[in-house]
Amino acid sequence: MLSLPPMLAKSGMSIIEKARSSKVEQPSLKWNEKGLFYADRAPSPRAVAIASEMVITMVPNSAQVEEVMCGPQGILEGARKGLIIIDMSTIAPSTSRKLAGKAAERSVHFLDAPVSGGSQGAENGALTIMVGGEREIFDQVRPVLEAMGKPENIFYVGPHGSGEVVKIVNNILCGAISAAIAESFVLGVKAGADVDTMAKIIGVSSGASWQLANQFPVRAFNGSFKPGFMTDLLHKDLGLALDLAAENQTPLALTALTRQMYEMARAEGFGREDYTSLLKVLEKIAGVEVRT
Repeated sequence: MLSLPPMLAKSGMSIIEKARSSKVEQPSLKWNEKGLFYADRAPSPRAVAIASEMVITMVPNSAQVEEVMCGPQGILEGARKGLIIIDMSTIAPSTSRKLAGKAAERSVHFLDAPVSGGSQGAENGALTIMVGGEREIFDQVRPVLEAMGKPENIFYVGPHGSGEVVKIVNNILCGAISAAIAESFVLGVKAGADVDTMAKIIGVSSGASWQLANQFPVRAFNGSFKPGFMTDLLHKDLGLALDLAAENQTPLALTALTRQMYEMARAEGFGREDYTSLLKVLEKIAGVEVRT
């Protein structure tokens, strides 16, 4: 998941960490390119809640957020009245609303605040953050959010679950646009066009996109595929989109096809690589390589 503590510590906040998995090492000192920061370690989410005024969670899926919040050693077990929980995971809006209700039963505040911007945005404190929940609590925690995201890219969306809805819509577009880039560039190369030339021309034409300008040059066209956002996670988010569409009786034909394309990438073993690794699947089928 994204590395958020360095940006929070840089802003002068005291940090207590707990990894969800006991297999994850939790050193007291961590290093990032901007310097050392200190993070106390806690044995459980409950212990984090006992020692904190605010708890930020970010885990891969709905079930894990529920475990961290509501499990035997979960946050709510250690929460005192007035604690604020900010969940930055991408999960089902219905789960966010359910967790907000459980938090309210304990006089605890809950915000859903999923992010966009990947590992690079997290490292630079430049994430986009979309927040659902109580407006007054959003206003109260905004300085904390500004330690992780650009002030102009922090949005109050509406009631509980609203942030998750917008994040899911964003990731529908993220997945579809990236799949289209991979498909079209494979065709271009096989038909004799140069990758750099195509990228330059399309970048100033109607096919321009954030994905083409920022992701493919540093993740895919150079052959890296180092994960900024893993294929497994995008595939999961597209599943959330299809679930949300079913709940709202809204057809998502293109999204269903897009998810199947990322399923192909997962089947090839690229689940933990960057989602742009779909390019390798299409390269293999076409018998070409799209590299700069």
